Amino acid sequence: QFGSVQPKQKSVLEIAIRSHQTSLQLVETLLDVYRNDIDGLKLDRTPIDLARLAESTATSLLALAMSRRVHLSLNYGDSDFRQFLWVNGDALQLQRVFANLLANAINHSPRGAKVEVVLGTQAGDRVVKVMDTGAGIQPDEMPHLFERFYQGQSNRQASGSGLGLYLARQIVEAHEGTIWAENRSPQGAIFGFRLAAIVDPSY
Repeated sequence: QFGSVQPKQKSVLEIAIRSHQTSLQLVETLLDVYRNDIDGLKLDRTPIDLARLAESTATSLLALAMSRRVHLSLNYGDSDFRQFLWVNGDALQLQRVFANLLANAINHSPRGAKVEVVLGTQAGDRVVKVMDTGAGIQPDEMPHLFERFYQGQSNRQASGSGLGLYLARQIVEAHEGTIWAENRSPQGAIFGFRLAAIVDPSY
């Protein structure tokens, strides 16, 4: 409650609170990264529907997308129907992967652009691709994107803590999956990951 605080003072306080929250999130991420490196990432695995997880994470990032005037869409490749994409995974940790990749795409997209989440199955794996129309990735930066604290020289990579993609890599690899990045034609980038599929647990 701000009580009788004047509008200008309220604005300053709100900025200070947001800055404090961002700092806390950075510290928590840093601690997680070091803990994962030293002790390994301990997963609480259950059957997870990646499609539902993608939908809930996208919903949680709608405010960020709206502030950047970026449209979020989720589709299933060549299919016109919603699919169930079951994996044996840790829901909380995989949600962090979605959040990092989506926030990265939103923050590096021009105003009025679209960020697409494409989900599907390929060769027995569940495949997720987060696609944007931003600046793309410089060839010399491609091998280093998922390294800890890496901040490249391009407009795309020069901001942020250099921890989000590294944490996403830690989580995906702890699930015995793979994560990658590539440039999108004619413009933009694709960040994707793949995990082993399991059958629908309701069967």
